[in-house]
Amino acid sequence: MLFGLANSCLYSALLPLWEGFDEAFHYGYVESLWQTRRLPVLGRTLLPADVWRSFVLAPVSAVTHRWYAQTITFQKWFSLPAVNKQQLRDDLDRLRPQAAPSSVPDYEAHHPPLAYLILAPIDCLMSGVPVRKRVLVLRLLGALLSIILLFFGASALGRNLELPEPFLYAALFTIFCSQMLYATIAHVANDWLAVAIAALLFAALARLVREPDGKSVFGAALLLSAGLLTKAYFLVFVPPTAIALVFVWRRVRWQTVAAGIGLVAAIAGPWYLRNFALYGNISGTHEEFDGIGFRQAIAAAPRINWASTAAFLARGSLWTGNASFTSFSKLTLDIILALLFLAIIFWMRERRAIRPAERIVFITTVFFCIAVAYASCASFAHTKGDSPGTSPWYTQVLLAPVVMLGYLGMSRWKRFGIAAAATTAMIWGWVLIASWAVKLFPMYAAGDTAPMRFHEAWNWYMHEAGAHMSDLSLVALAPAPLLYAGLLLTIILTIALAVAIIRGLNRHAAHLSKPRVA
Repeated sequence: MLFGLANSCLYSALLPLWEGFDEAFHYGYVESLWQTRRLPVLGRTLLPADVWRSFVLAPVSAVTHRWYAQTITFQKWFSLPAVNKQQLRDDLDRLRPQAAPSSVPDYEAHHPPLAYLILAPIDCLMSGVPVRKRVLVLRLLGALLSIILLFFGASALGRNLELPEPFLYAALFTIFCSQMLYATIAHVANDWLAVAIAALLFAALARLVREPDGKSVFGAALLLSAGLLTKAYFLVFVPPTAIALVFVWRRVRWQTVAAGIGLVAAIAGPWYLRNFALYGNISGTHEEFDGIGFRQAIAAAPRINWASTAAFLARGSLWTGNASFTSFSKLTLDIILALLFLAIIFWMRERRAIRPAERIVFITTVFFCIAVAYASCASFAHTKGDSPGTSPWYTQVLLAPVVMLGYLGMSRWKRFGIAAAATTAMIWGWVLIASWAVKLFPMYAAGDTAPMRFHEAWNWYMHEAGAHMSDLSLVALAPAPLLYAGLLLTIILTIALAVAIIRGLNRHAAHLSKPRVA
C-alpha cells in the first residue's frame, strides 16, 4: 500500500495542470458544486470562468490544443524565453474563482455526484489559493483514498479467491505497477473513486457467493449503490449482482435479499430517475444526450475494425501517456498481455478447480467487457468513426479482477506458474520504472514526446536534465528537486519489492517441491 501511495503522490505532483484526461472539465464540476450549491445539468452548467481563462496560461498537449486553439502546446511553451514562461505562471497563479461562469458548457456535468461531493468542500476552503495548488491537493486526496481502498479491495478479492499468499503479493505489486492506474486516478475526476469501489465490489460479490449471509448482501448493496452514485457504468454491475443473488438464493432469506435491493433503489434510484426526467434516458451519457441510443450503437458494430479496437483498448489499458496520448513499446505491452492471456487460459482449463467465487468474478468481468464493446460502438457512432474505441481509462475497473484471476491461473500452473509469475512481476516493475524515468520525466521537463531508448534517456539525464529543472518546476505542480527525490524513492521501492516478491515465489516453489512424509 505504501508503494502505491508513493507512486500516486509522485504522479499527482508531476502531472501538469489539465494534463489529466478531461481534468479541467471535471474540476469545473467540483468548483461549480460549491459555487452554485446545485447539482450540474448537462447542456446548462457552464465551466467556471477561472478554469476557462487558465486555458491560455497553462501549457497543454497537442491533442488538447487541437480542440482549443487559444491554448499553448508544451512544445511551444518550452521554446519561449524564461521571462515569458515565468509571466504565464504568475498570471496563472493570480486566477481565483469568480461569481460569473464562462460561456462554455461543462461537458462532464452529466456524471453522478459522489466523487465530486467529496472533493468540493476541500476546494471551497482553498478558494483563495492558486488553482495549481487547489488541483494538487484534490489530486492527492483522491489518489491516496483510491490507493487505500483499492489495496483493501484487491486484497479481499485475492483472499476470497483463495489465492496463495506469494501470488497475492505479486498480484498487488503488479496492480500498483500499472502506469495507467495512476493516469486514471491521479487527476481530478471521478475515476479515482470508481476504480476503488469496483475492486471492493468484485471482492464483495466473491464473498457473497462464498459466504452468503446478511452482512455480505448488505455489503454488496452498499458498494453497488456507491458505485452507481460515482459512475454510470456501474449499471453494468446490476446483472452480475442479480446472478450472485441467484447463486445463493436458497442460503439467504428472501427478506434479506429484498432489503438489499430496496437499499440500492433508495440510495441510487433518485439520481437515475433524475437522469430520466432531465435527459429522457437512464444513463445520462453524452451519446444518449446527443441521440445515440441502442439502435445507432448496434448499427455501428459491423463498421468497426474490432481487431484494431481490441488491440487499442488492451494496450491502452496498460499504458497511455495522459492527455498527450503518447505510447510505450508495443512489444513490451504485447508480452505483458500474452502472459496474462496464457494465465487466464490456464485458469479456465482447470475447470474442476474453479470455485463459485471465481465464477462470479469472471461473469462480472465478461459483463463489463460487453459494456466496453457497446461503449465503443456508441463512441464510434457518436464521433462518426473518428474514435477507435471507448476511453481506455474505463478498463481500469478490470485491472484487479483480471490480474487476480491471472495469478490464480499461474498458481495452478505447476510447471511454469512460478516462472510466469516472477516474469510478469519483473516486466510490470520495469515498465513502471521506464514510465517514470524514460517517458514522463523527460516529456514534462523538456516537452519531448518522441520515443526514447534507455541510452538516450541516460544521456538526457547526464547532460540535459539539469538545464530543464526550472522548466519542470514551472510545468509540474511541485518543485523539480522534490519530484526527482520522489523518482529515486519509487525506483528503489520498485526494485526492492520486486526482489522480495520473487524470493517469496521461489520459497513457495521450494516448499511445494519438498517430499511429503507419510
